[in-house]
Amino acid sequence: MVEIKVFGTRPQNQIFMPQVAFNVRNNCKVGQWTIGEDDYRGKEIEISIIGVCQMFGTLGKTTSTPWLQVWFVPAPSCDVLPRNTVCVTYLKKRSITQFSQKITELMESGEPAMGIFTAGFTKHTGELGDYYSVVWDWRQRDTDEELEQLEMIADFLASEPKLLDLERSASLTPLARLRSDEIAELIAANHLDDGNEHKALAPAS
Repeated sequence: MVEIKVFGTRPQNQIFMPQVAFNVRNNCKVGQWTIGEDDYRGKEIEISIIGVCQMFGTLGKTTSTPWLQVWFVPAPSCDVLPRNTVCVTYLKKRSITQFSQKITELMESGEPAMGIFTAGFTKHTGELGDYYSVVWDWRQRDTDEELEQLEMIADFLASEPKLLDLERSASLTPLARLRSDEIAELIAANHLDDGNEHKALAPAS
C-alpha cells in the first residue's frame, strides 16, 4: 500500500504544537466557544493553561484595547477540541478582570496551572442588548489521565517552546517588553483618534 507524508507526523503521548496557532474564539455575542466565525464548540471547555501574555492593540473589530493572550491545552475531558494540542484564545475587558481575580485567589494555595480550568460564559445586558463574558472556575486534577497530561505539559514547557500567533497578534503589542511609561504612552497614543470609532463597537466582553 502506498504511503505518503505531506504534513509530518503528529507525536504520540506528547503535547502537539501546530505550525499555525490553533485559535479558539470566545464568541461573546452568542456565549459559545467557536473555531472561526460559526463552528460552534459549546458553552464550556476544560483546559490546562500553559502561558499568558498581556497585550494592547487591535484584534478584529475591537481597537485600542488591552488583551490577554491565553495559551492552553484541552483537558482530557474536553472532546470538542484537538486532543493534547496547543491552542490560543484572547480575552478582553470583563473576561480579563474575572480571570485575573480568579488567578489571584488561587495563587494563595500554589501554582494554578497545576489544576484544570473550566471556561464558560456568563450573560450581561447592556445598552446594545445581551452579551457574554468568559467566566473561570478551577479544580484539582483527579484522574490518572489528567496527571499524565500534566507530565506531558511539564516536558513540553521544559523545551522552552515559542508560543507565537503571528496571524492574529500582528497588530498587538506585548506589554511585558515595555516600561510603565512606555505603556502609558502607547495607550494614550491609541486613544487619541478613537472617540467616534468606539461608539460602533459591541458591548464590553
